[in-house]
Parts: sequence; C-alpha cells; structure tokens
Amino acid sequence: MNIKKLQLCLISLIIATIGLCGVFYKYTCDKNSKRFYKQGVNLFNEKKYSDAYYNFKQINRFSNLYELSLLKQYQCANNLADKKTAHIKLKEIIKYTKNDIIKPWALYNETLLSQELKTTQNEIIARKFKIIYTNYPNNDFGIASAYKYAQLSKNNSYESKEGYLKYLTYAPNGKYALSALEELSKIETELTKEEYEIIADAKYANSQYTEAIANYEKTVFSKNWYKISKCYRALNNKNKEKETIQKGLNLKISNVNEKELSIALDRFISITNANKIQFLQELYNKYQDSYVFPTIAYKLAEASSSPRAIKLYETVANDYPTSIWASNSLWEIFWYSFQEGHYKNCENIARKHISLYKDSQDAPRIAYWYGRALLKTKNNQQAREIFYDIINDYPLSYYSFLSAKRLKMSKSKKMILRKPIVSYNINSINKFIFKDKTLLKLANSENWELIDDFKIDDSYVKAWIAHKKKNYPTSINIAKKELFEEKEEEIEINIESEEKNLSFSNQFLKLVYPVLYEKEINESAKDYEQSPYLFLSLIREESHFDKNAKSPVGALGLSQLMPSTANFIENKQVTKDTLVTPDKNIKIGLKYFTYLVDYFDNDEYLAILAYNAGPGNIKKWRNNPSINSNEIDVFVENIPYIETKNYIKKILSSYWTYINIYSTKNI
Repeated sequence: MNIKKLQLCLISLIIATIGLCGVFYKYTCDKNSKRFYKQGVNLFNEKKYSDAYYNFKQINRFSNLYELSLLKQYQCANNLADKKTAHIKLKEIIKYTKNDIIKPWALYNETLLSQELKTTQNEIIARKFKIIYTNYPNNDFGIASAYKYAQLSKNNSYESKEGYLKYLTYAPNGKYALSALEELSKIETELTKEEYEIIADAKYANSQYTEAIANYEKTVFSKNWYKISKCYRALNNKNKEKETIQKGLNLKISNVNEKELSIALDRFISITNANKIQFLQELYNKYQDSYVFPTIAYKLAEASSSPRAIKLYETVANDYPTSIWASNSLWEIFWYSFQEGHYKNCENIARKHISLYKDSQDAPRIAYWYGRALLKTKNNQQAREIFYDIINDYPLSYYSFLSAKRLKMSKSKKMILRKPIVSYNINSINKFIFKDKTLLKLANSENWELIDDFKIDDSYVKAWIAHKKKNYPTSINIAKKELFEEKEEEIEINIESEEKNLSFSNQFLKLVYPVLYEKEINESAKDYEQSPYLFLSLIREESHFDKNAKSPVGALGLSQLMPSTANFIENKQVTKDTLVTPDKNIKIGLKYFTYLVDYFDNDEYLAILAYNAGPGNIKKWRNNPSINSNEIDVFVENIPYIETKNYIKKILSSYWTYINIYSTKNI
C-alpha cells in the first residue's frame, strides 16, 4: 500500500516538474521572442532587412509573436527582392495562419510568385486562382483572382468570360478593367442583358462613353436610360441627351430613382433653355399618372412661391408618403405654418412627421421647431421635454445644439466655449477597430503598410489607413458613410450628425471628427481670443484637414482662404505657398474670422455665415424683412442659399460633437 502511494507521489512529482519546466520554457521563449521581435522591428525601421530577418527568425514557434514574425520575415525578404525566400515564407504563413483576413492575401501573393518563379504548372496556378475567388468572392484578392483565372483559361471561352465578368462586376474601373474589356470583346459567345449591363457600366467607368451606349442599348431601357443620358452628356451630345431623357420620362414605370429623375429634369431644362416654372407646370399636367409625378410636383413646389408651393407640397406629402420628397414636403408645410403663427397646425404636422419619418434628415429639425411652437403657446414644460428628447434621440445634431441652448445647458449664453482642444492619438481607438490580435499588434506597432496590403474589406480599417497616410478627407468620408449609413442617392448636402442615433462615446466618431493641427489652432485662437473647437470645426467642414485643398473658385488651404481675402486681412500680398502652410493658414484664417466677429458686433453665428457667404450677403439678408429675424435660429432657416444655410448647421453640429467627444467634461 505504501509502495503504491509512493509511486503515485513520484508520478505526481514528475508531472508537476514537467509542468513547471513547460511554464519556465514558455516564459523563457516568450521573453526571448519579445526581445528578438523588438530588435527586429528596430532594425526593420532602420531598413536593415537582413539583420531584421535574422531576429524575426529566432522567434519560437510556440510564441504568440510567431505569426507576426512570419509576416515580418516575408516583408524583409520582399524588401530585399529575395523572391524565393518570400515565396517560402508565404507558404509557411498559409500553413500556419487560420486568419481569414491574412489568408487570401497570402494565397494570392504565393500564387503570383509561383507563376513568376515558374515553380508550378499553369493548370495548377489556374486552379489556385479559382479556389481563391471561389472561397473569397467579395475580397479584393478574390476579385483579382477572377481576372487571373480568366487569363489562364483562354482555351475555355465560358470559364474565361465568367472570370472577366466577375472581375468587372466588382471592379468596373479596377486595375485590370480595360484589359478585361478587351479580352471579353475577343470572346465569341452570346451575352445576356445583365452581362451587357456589366460591360456597359465598366465602359462608362473608364470614360468609353460611345461603347457604353452601344452596350446599354442591349439592356432594359427602363432600367438604364438615365445612364445613357449621362453618357451623351459626357460626349456633349445635347440633342441625344434630351431625346433620351424625354423617352425616359414618357415611360409609365422605370427603375431610375427619384434623385436621378431630379437631376435629369434639371438637365432637360438646362438643355432646352426653358422657363423652369412653365416647363414643370406642363410636365405636371402631362404626367399625373406617371412614376415621375411626385418628383415633378416637388420640383415645381420648390420653384413656386407660397401658397401655391404649399399646395404642391401637400400633394406630395399626402398622396406619395413613400417618396423621398415626402419628408421634406411636410417640413416645408410645417415651416410655412410656423411663420404664419398657426402653431396648432404645427403640432399636427409634427406628430405626423414623427410617426412616419422619425429617422429622416428632417426629423430633428421638425422636432426642434415643434418645441419652439410649444414655447409660443406657453406649453413650456412640454417644450422642454421635446428639447430633451432631441438631445437623447439626435445627440450629434445641430438641433441638439440648439436644444441645449434653449435648455441653457452651458454657462455661455451662445454655447461657444473657448477651452483649448484636447490632443488625442488615433491609436487610442485601435482596439475598437482591430478585433484580431495579430492585426491589433501590427496596428499598435505602426505597421499600417502591411495592414494596407491585406486590403481588408472593413470601412473603419480603410478609414484608419487613410488617416495614417494623412489622407484625411478620404478617411473622414469613408468612416462617415459607414457610421451614418449614408447612401449615394442622398438628396441634399448631408448634415451627417442628423442621420442616426449615436452616442458621443462611440469611438468611431473619432475617425469622423479627428483632432488635427490642435497646437497651431490653440495658439492662434488664444492670440485672437476665439474658440479653438469652433475653428477646428470650421476647418473640418472647409477642407476636411487637407492642407493643400483648393476650391473651384480658388480658396486655398485648411481654412479655405481666398488669396484676395488673405491680402485684405494681412494688408499685404500673401503668396499661395503661405496659404498652404498649415500654421500660417490657420493664423490668417483666425485673424479673418476675428475680423468678421468684430464686424457683426461680437456675434460668432453671423461671422460663421459671413465666412461662407461674405459679409455683404449677410448684411443684405439682415436688411430683408422677409428673411431677417431677431432670433438667429429663425434667420438661419430663412437664408435663401441652401449652401450657406447648411454651412452653419454643419459647423455648429461639428462644434457640438467635438466638445462632447473630446472635452474632459462635456456639456
């Protein structure tokens, strides 16, 4: 019995010893691996690729840095133009990794190198490409593989055609699009209407407008007449463009959406030099049973004056509630009622809008003015509840900013705070962008070039990479479209913060509202006693932080200054080089903004409007009793220029968002 107990104790001791040895071995491996990896990264950054490769190769297979080490070994070999070693490393990555982000990149590049090094027969290469695009059909490497497979399948016209068409479907203006189009033209096989459309779209994307028309004409006209008209427009063939639009309007039904219809109607009016109201009235009478009618009615309302316009808006809102114009039509009816003092009617319209279009762009606007209507009728408590609801439901909105102002949620009467901008590093949100541990480690070590090579189909990753490349406008736009679920066919200039119910704690907002040039803005804002966050917001809306931005009319730099404006405010000739130098542009921009604030008796809101439309226009509107109001929110809604009206809304929306995202204590 004692012997058995002794044996059990010995076995337990041996197992424990082995376990301790394993833990010690892993600890030692991890410690050494971290040391080798750190040394390798430093050498890699110094472009000492051979030495870096040696260090990365020392990392133990059981280390959590092993996958990273293989990727870095490949990078080193690639930078040394050692294709054989790079090929070997790619094979090891494929064998080791289970990561569906890294794997398609590795498979595609390994297959390309196999083809280049001629280590594998073409039939096997083709099979590899087919496996890639079959397993990863929507991935960039899957799409490129479809083209490569088509190239290697020239003896099989069906397979070749399918490969080229698949490529063009996902990449109509991609790297191989022109080649794919040329190869397709050589294949003698019947095409369906859908396939002709794929080819036509690719032709259009590559500015081959005549050929695009020839292919569109073999498709369904009711689906593609707007695209055909765009081709004729690009060819400056106004007669054919007009003829195509006319034919499209005469259809009883069409796939062309209402936004495209609106553009087509504007083009038709422009080409024919017709009187807009008279022309739209004729169409209104002619097409009452057509799919184009709600768009015509809405556009006629826009061009008409009250009360005729209101009657037309009522037709759209009541008879076509699913039209993209219905929500805004209700707003126009509401605003007319508000200005006429029909506050009870405002309540009925607002309730209808809230029930039908709660997620529309107009929703926070109508809700805010509904609250203002309640104040007019002394329903103060109900109005306060509406304002609180706006802040909760549309926290990033311009109307949330106005609601907070109504509720006096800041000590500053104007809600414009002069606190300095808080700096932040984009890497602070890496853990929210990269859920994969390997990618997170690459991101935290600033290895964004390799992450870029993976062509990850994730909008936030793409935005992050664009930010790293200092392509800030692209970064903001990609993240904005994803975060606010924007669609290509949005009607007006988007005030993105009104698009979706988001919290200020949403980390992806930091990609849409990045903090850049904070040192320069803080310093100049302090000198001129202005709000740093307000001017940061102005720069975001003016240039999206592109220091080399140039507008169609010649405004330059971050704060989009006209050379003549810069000359005036500096009282000397200012060079273009000066205006594209960030710190100088910011200083002159803030100096001009301060001039506008002083010009309008210390009113930042009027200064913002004047920055866009010029002080002359603001003065003219202030002297127009049909536009002016002692209340700035009413005045803004009455501004006749949509661009200027939206300009101040976007800047104050950005300001409100910046303050609440980055301020240590939000409002």
